[in-house]
Amino acid sequence: MRSTGGASRRDVPLPFDVVPGALPTPARRAPAPAPQDETLVHRLVGAHLTSRGLPPGSDLVINPRRPKRGEVAVVRSGGRIRVGIFDLERGRTVLRSDRGTRWLPPDAVYVGVAALASPTLDGMPTG
Repeated sequence: MRSTGGASRRDVPLPFDVVPGALPTPARRAPAPAPQDETLVHRLVGAHLTSRGLPPGSDLVINPRRPKRGEVAVVRSGGRIRVGIFDLERGRTVLRSDRGTRWLPPDAVYVGVAALASPTLDGMPTG
C-alpha cells in the first residue's frame, strides 16, 4: 500500500545545501595478506605417532589442504587439535594413532596435512 499524501510535518529541509563532492571518501586499505604466506607449525605433545617415527616434541609443518587416506592429518574437533593417520571406517572419517581409532564428527575442521616433520634431537626434553 502506497502513501499518496504529501510531505510529512517531520520532513523539514536542512538549513544548508549538501554538495555531493564534499563528502569524505573512505581511505583505501591494502588487501590482507593471503593466509598461505604464513607457515603453520604444530608440535606433537603425546606419543600418538611414535610408530611412524614421530616422538613427542616433533614439529610438523602443515600444508593447508584436505587429507587423503594414509596421510598424517591435523584436525580441529571438539575445541581441540588432533593429529593422526586419516582413514575411513564404515563410511566415516577416522584418525588412527598408536592409542586407537577416533571417529571424527561431521563438524570437524581439517587444518591440513603434515608436509614435513622434524623429529626431536636425542637427549632433548620432550616436555
